Amino acid sequence: MTASQVRRRSIERHCAAAIRALAGHPRAEFRRELLFDHDRGVNLMSPHLSLDVDTHSLVRCRGVADSMALRLVYTDLGLHRELLPEESVAAMVFDTLEQLRAESLAPAGLRGMRRNLDDAFNEWCRESRGTGLTENEVGLLIYAIIQIVRSRLTGQQQDEEVEGLIESTRFRLGPLIGEELKLLRSLRHDQRRYAEPALAIAHAAAEIARSLDGGIADDDAARARQRLMMPRQHGADERYVEAGSTGSGTVEGTPGEDPYQVFTREFDREVRGVDVVPLAAKRRGLREELDRLMQAQAVSVPRLAQRLRALFAAPELSGWNFGEDDGYLDGRRLSQLVANPAYTRVFRHRRPVPRSETVVSFLVDNSGSMKRQRHAAVAVLLDVYSRALDLAGVPNEILGFTTGGWTGGKSIESWRRHGSPADPGRLNDRLHVIYKDAATPWRRARESIAALMSTHHFREGLDGEALEWAAGRLRRQDAARRCLVMISDGAPMDSATSHHNPAGYLESHLARVAGRIERGGEIELAGIGIDLDLDDFYRNSLVLDLTGTLGNAEFRALERLYSRFARRS
Repeated sequence: MTASQVRRRSIERHCAAAIRALAGHPRAEFRRELLFDHDRGVNLMSPHLSLDVDTHSLVRCRGVADSMALRLVYTDLGLHRELLPEESVAAMVFDTLEQLRAESLAPAGLRGMRRNLDDAFNEWCRESRGTGLTENEVGLLIYAIIQIVRSRLTGQQQDEEVEGLIESTRFRLGPLIGEELKLLRSLRHDQRRYAEPALAIAHAAAEIARSLDGGIADDDAARARQRLMMPRQHGADERYVEAGSTGSGTVEGTPGEDPYQVFTREFDREVRGVDVVPLAAKRRGLREELDRLMQAQAVSVPRLAQRLRALFAAPELSGWNFGEDDGYLDGRRLSQLVANPAYTRVFRHRRPVPRSETVVSFLVDNSGSMKRQRHAAVAVLLDVYSRALDLAGVPNEILGFTTGGWTGGKSIESWRRHGSPADPGRLNDRLHVIYKDAATPWRRARESIAALMSTHHFREGLDGEALEWAAGRLRRQDAARRCLVMISDGAPMDSATSHHNPAGYLESHLARVAGRIERGGEIELAGIGIDLDLDDFYRNSLVLDLTGTLGNAEFRALERLYSRFARRS
């Protein structure tokens, strides 16, 4: 992930946490400036909830998050959908009046929330005036209605600049909606009764808008004004599916249908680590560098192997322990008991020997952003884990995923040759790397693993397809227990695919794939986030900071992850 993507997701996660806490809705989510509740999109048409996380201030983000939480608390969404007018302007005004009603009910004791609401609203007002929203007659009409209704509901007075701006519009609206405006505050605690005057105001606003010349030029300023008039909306029946959700896993389309598709697989490749770095001398140099880094780490591989053996190996009774004080009587020692009646060590019992029926697969993100996220430290971590698991008798493999090119590679060229059809699906060449397979011991895979130290093949990331690939390989393993660990620095990113498909296309696919694996029960899926958490996608995940020397905390990550599975089972 880029730095801006990390910042965006961090803000979105904080907003989502605030919404869940304030609304008491544990399944509420905020992503791509959209609100979801119980995996279903909640459309908000109130202009002052328009938000661009990348450019707007944290104050604006906090205020919008609080506004959304109040909407979930005080609005019956089913009733609101039932009452919502079909005409666009009327629908926007009615939705805005309902949002203002919910905000006016903010508890008096939550002074911080009230301040956030005011700050975000005032910032929207300043931005609206600055971008010329109020210079358009329809824009000024909507702006005036919002100001008037909010002032009525909260008792707050507008500043002189706002008063001067809306004075003529207020005068025009008075005879048309004055009586309805008077009723709003007294009815604000009853959504259904409040809706009656709100609907009258909304239809009156729509009638006025139709009589105005609301034509808007197609330029950047006009598009900015349009954004301020309407927050980003969900597509039809859009859902946000969290990893591990018990829902159908469908984001768009008919139930059960996976909307993810691939334009062409012609240029997809699966290679080994030695193919990534074909020069033997180069591989040896990378191996020597990895060994030097390994020696600098504060870890004992044999001791780690003992802990992993206890974690992944099940005890099996094999052989006997003799000379015990209790257990089964050992007939061969009866003569000693006859010779010395005080001698008691004439028993034996079965000896438990740990035997592994587990396969562990590591799937590591080889996207370009991992170059900045301690790729060498990840290589050391995986090398040590592979050595320790080998000593513990646990088969393991190390897989990587990236793309064959930047911004689409050969796939997007093929798409253009075919006329650039809409919604093409995945538009880059998939490149999967096998650094070590489960059948190859660590010693024979040393140079192939060292290819993780090279970053010339680190490009973009198609995480969902990679997860399907790694899970498919694991299912073919003859093992009682299969463990899959995704190591990544965040959400999937392929610029060509993201640009030519609906928003969140790759993220939604990854969430669906992870959810299917987790619900399937054949594979124990976990995620290790490098400096960024992955719990949007994986129920079982943790974050590692790989700066500096790696110590026990980093090398106990597998124990922390897979002891949770043991507790659940």
